[in-house]
Amino acid sequence: MSKGLSPRYHELSTYEKEYLAIVVAVDQWRPYQQHNEFVIYTDQKSLIHLEEQRLTTPWQQRAFTKLLGL
Repeated sequence: MSKGLSPRYHELSTYEKEYLAIVVAVDQWRPYQQHNEFVIYTDQKSLIHLEEQRLTTPWQQRAFTKLLGL
């Protein structure tokens, strides 16, 4: 899957861009994942422990809520 980054997201930090990539991929493949357990692999060290982090922005909170649905 390949998708260009819209101008709206150019100012995001690397952490948030990686987070966005995960959310977009999970949303794209949601019909196949919602009944099975799956693992997300990332090389972004700060995203490895996503469940234990403090969500500081409203955008991060919304994105995390989307992932919790699965």
